Amino acid sequence: MNNKNKRKGYLLAGMLIVLAAIFIVGIFKLQQQDQSNPVETMGESDAQNSPGSDPSLEFHNAEPVVSPPPSEQTEESSSEEAVSPYLLDYLPFTEDEVKSVSVVHGGAKKKVPSERKEVLLQSLRFTDMQAAVTEVPSFAERTVLQFNLNNDQVIELPYYLESNAIAAEGKAYYANDQVMLLMHDLLKPDSELGVFAALEQRIRQEMEQGVLTEPQGVDREKIAVDGLIYAQWEDRLKNEEAEWEIPYYDYASGEVRKVAKYKAGVLYLYNQIVFSDSTHETPDGVKVGLTPQEVDNRLDAEASTLPSIWSYKSGDYFRFHLYYDNSKVKYMVLSQPL
Repeated sequence: MNNKNKRKGYLLAGMLIVLAAIFIVGIFKLQQQDQSNPVETMGESDAQNSPGSDPSLEFHNAEPVVSPPPSEQTEESSSEEAVSPYLLDYLPFTEDEVKSVSVVHGGAKKKVPSERKEVLLQSLRFTDMQAAVTEVPSFAERTVLQFNLNNDQVIELPYYLESNAIAAEGKAYYANDQVMLLMHDLLKPDSELGVFAALEQRIRQEMEQGVLTEPQGVDREKIAVDGLIYAQWEDRLKNEEAEWEIPYYDYASGEVRKVAKYKAGVLYLYNQIVFSDSTHETPDGVKVGLTPQEVDNRLDAEASTLPSIWSYKSGDYFRFHLYYDNSKVKYMVLSQPL
């Protein structure tokens, strides 16, 4: 009897131990599940008060934002517009704002003809501030360029005729050759450059109004001056001393060049060699001072003619020109095609 009771006691104790073990294992598994899925175990009120619900902590567990390295930042900034080298971009006006231009020189004021205003603006537009820079003349006579704007504001820039330079912000920059001719036409109309510039302007106006023809070509030898064509004259002048020179900025080549005057009436401009002395002539005797009829009698070639210029074609280009003034040849011009 006692043995049966003992066995029952042992069996009951064993069952209790097994149940306790099962209970402990169950609790342990539930704890593991709660740790791996904390939000799932939260109630609605707990979720609302959790740190993750704070807008300031919204990306607390997101991937960190990595800034690009300095090299990549530099590449991005380099995509911005490059700094302009041209003078006009640093002046306090744009081309469209300029209503007119005046020139003040020696106490007198002259208005630049409206059709010539573009000459000054174009020079400013393409003047490279590094390639065209020069020193501001110390004792040279100063002219003032007045740019009259649409809002009635006036911007003034100094100009130096002797060095063909425009000053701005304490520095000076060479203008192009067309500004040089324009300013001599306005300020020194009786000078060699002034007289030539006035005739060239008249020719430009005739070209705008007239109709140019395409004549038959002429042999290069027929339009040589003193037996030399343009390239040969250019080589010859390199070895001769000029009577005077005036610099200008050639924006086509990005270089500073010079207009030069040589003896016996030879003027060397951009792509032009101009003869104003009757001592120079072609093989047929065409020279300065002849009338149109005398030219026709001596040079058996067709020309494209306007009242103030006859141009002769050699090859594919016009290379020889006669400028007329008062019904006589004023200049003979050899030109080099661009």
